[in-house]
This record gives sequence, structure tokens and C-alpha cells, in this order.
Amino acid sequence: MTHAPHSLRSALVFLLLVFALAPAPSALAWEPPSEGGVAVPDSLLPPSTEINNRLMAIDMVLLTVGVWAPSRLLGTEWAYIGFNSIKENMKTGFVWDHDDWAMNQWGHPLHGGQFFNAARTNGYDFWGSIPITMTGSMAWELFMEAEPPSINDLISTTAGGVYMGETSYRLSTMILDNTATGSERTFREIGGFLVNPIRGFNRLVTGNSGRVHLNPTDRMPSYMGGHLSAGTNRVADGTDLGNSENAYLVKGRFLYGDPFEDLADPDPFDVFSLRTTLTVHGRFPLIAEVAGTGLLYGRKFDHGEDHRSMWGIYQDYDYFDNKVYQFGGQSVGGGIITRFNSSSNLPIYTGAQLNAILLAGSNVGFETAKGREYNYNTGTKLKLFCLLDHRKLGAFSIRYWLYWFHTLSGVEGDEFVHWAQASLNPRIYKRWGLGLEYTYYLRNSYFDDYPEMHLKNIELRTYVSYRF
Repeated sequence: MTHAPHSLRSALVFLLLVFALAPAPSALAWEPPSEGGVAVPDSLLPPSTEINNRLMAIDMVLLTVGVWAPSRLLGTEWAYIGFNSIKENMKTGFVWDHDDWAMNQWGHPLHGGQFFNAARTNGYDFWGSIPITMTGSMAWELFMEAEPPSINDLISTTAGGVYMGETSYRLSTMILDNTATGSERTFREIGGFLVNPIRGFNRLVTGNSGRVHLNPTDRMPSYMGGHLSAGTNRVADGTDLGNSENAYLVKGRFLYGDPFEDLADPDPFDVFSLRTTLTVHGRFPLIAEVAGTGLLYGRKFDHGEDHRSMWGIYQDYDYFDNKVYQFGGQSVGGGIITRFNSSSNLPIYTGAQLNAILLAGSNVGFETAKGREYNYNTGTKLKLFCLLDHRKLGAFSIRYWLYWFHTLSGVEGDEFVHWAQASLNPRIYKRWGLGLEYTYYLRNSYFDDYPEMHLKNIELRTYVSYRF
């Protein structure tokens, strides 16, 4: 049960730093000199990509002891570990914990992302970093807490850590510029550290944070885009917007890579998306939404000049939290993304995806276990979307997600959660636009020994956006 403190970094930091620090894609990647060209001095060559197990071991210790030690100094009960606690953990085995929702669904994936980058930034590839992430989570659960190890933490830290880890690895790669000097270099190193702390630590230890050398050839994706927005969010009590509560929001959407261009044989997360929403109000949680999809494996198909598609296997991370509902988790599945060029100014994007839920959590509204008002679930997730993106007028999109949750721990039964959202974002001046977004949430719960529950909720968001 990772008791890592809530990170002050939020997913919005990713978007702000990428927007502020990343140069234009056309000027990014270094191409090696052609035969007969001038040789590149050894001092300018990128650092070796050989695996550095010694530094990775230091990282893993730092990520465990560095989280445990402050809690032990503060006298937190679970931090009083020793041989007896380890022995008891081994004897008890894994259980379902009752920790705070945000800690389990947000804090653990963040911690797992740093375990992932302890391997990723020390020479391991994407797939090789996954068992290291699991090993770090397993070690924490068994040795670093005087409480029984948690099976939900192991899954969330590992699966969620893969998404958090690879996205932060790639975003920090974009922010860092090994050819920069002076104040620009300093700001880029700070930005990279905030997005990916363990990578920033490793660059300091190895001296790469200050050494001028060439950038990796895969520093930037084939495409990078998104938008930032700020405005208001009205959350209704049920479906009556006249009886609603208002909050201020900051929202971001980031797209990395183009699934239809330059991807004959894509590597994991050559294409991914990230959406995040922060709200500011007394009764609203700060982190209202973090959701994203990463391409694990894909094949591109051309169906003619105006029609392309990408079939693939995807990993999803979902986190939704407002004063009405809490749900989300990690899932993996297959799907298709298509692009139709109905005209030169109006590409139409559609997508469909069906996932198996590895682990999810959903609030119930009453106590399901000691100190816990949410279930742990498995199940499936269906995701559909359609986007009309006019190059001059703006964009209109519809998204629909359907979850089937089957209880693993908590109140036995099944739930069907419908989440639908329509967004209109017309342009008003160059890259600036206005936004109107309507969200509908419906949960039908069928729990054993409880009456059926049907909960509806709507939200209405208005904002000003900037597209990059």
C-alpha cells in the first residue's frame, strides 16, 4: 500500500512545459552525417544507451527509502517496519486495502511511473522497464510497510506506472535540449526534472544535465498538438443545471504522434493522448480528470487518398473525480482510429475501442469495506468518438464511454457506467477559441442485497482555449 504523498505535480505540468519549452518539430532531430561528411566529434555524440544497472539500483532505493523516510520521521504508524513486519507481510499475503481513493488511483500510478523511469532512463526499453516497475512495487508492498501488502496497489502501480512512466519519459525528452546553453538550458533541465524527477536526478548524477551534445533522433514525434483552456464548470445536482455548483477549471489536451503518418512499424507509445482537467473550488477536488490512451502495437492501412485507418492494441488510463462520481482505472484492448478527408479543410476522425479492465475503482456512496466507499472492479470498457476538425472554423466532437464493472472487492454485484460528452470549440481569432462542453453521466448499479441504484448527473463547461 504505497503511502506516497500527493505529488504537487499534476498532469497539467506536462502540457504547460511542453507548450512553453518544446521547439518546432522541424528543428529537432539530429541526423547523423552522410558518408564522406565531416565526422562528429566524440564530445558531441549522445551518451551511451547501454544499461546502467548500478544507477538503476540507486534509483530504486531512492524511490523507496525516499518515500518511506519522511513518513517514519513523522511517526506514521505504517512506517515502523522491521523483520517482524516483513515476516508478517509474507505470512498474511496480499489483500485489498482501504486507502484513500486519490492515493490508490492517482498516487500509485505516479509512483509506478518513477519506478518505470528508473529502468527506462538507464538503458531499458519499454517492455524491459515493465518487470522493473512490478519489482519496485512488490518490494514496497512486502518490505516498506508494516501493513499487509495490497494486490490493488501492485496492479495500479505497475499498470498505471507504465502509462505515467512512458508518457513522462517522452514528454521530458521533448523538453530537454542537449544542444542548449545558458538560461535556456537551465530552464529546460528544470522543466524536464519536474515532469520526470528520476530522469532529472540521473542527469545530474551522470553530468548530462550540463554537457552539450547532440539530441537523440527520436526526440520529437511526427506530430505534436493540443490545446489549453480555462473557464468555468457547472456541476448539477442530478440533471437540473438550475440547481448546480460552479467551479473554475483549467483544462489541457495533448496529442503525441500521428497515427496516420510515418508509422509503418510504430514502437509502443509512438502515439498517445493525454487529457487533464483541474478544478478550483471548495468542494471540488483539484484533479477532476486525467485520461489517456497509448498505442502499444499498431498497423496502418490506406483505403484511398481520403481514407486511412490505424488498427492497434492500446493501453488506457482513466481517472475521473468530482463531487458526484469517482471512477477509473487501467485497461488494455483493441481498437481502430480512422481519418476521412471530406474536404481540404474538414478532416473527420472516428474511433472505436474495446478494452478489458485490469483494475478499476468506482464510488458507491456507502461503506463497502472498512473506511472505503468504493469498489474494486474488473470488467470491460467500450469507447467511441467522432471529431470534426475544421481548419478555420474550429472543432466539434462527441465521445461516449461505457463501463461494465464487476466487483472484485466491496459490495458484490455489477454496474454499468455511461459517460458521454459533446464539445464545441469554434475559433474566434487565430489560435484562440471559445468552448462549450456538455457531459452526461449515468450509473446503473445492481448490487446483491441492495436495491437497484440509478444515478444521473450533468456538467456544463464554458471556457476560452488556445490551440497549439
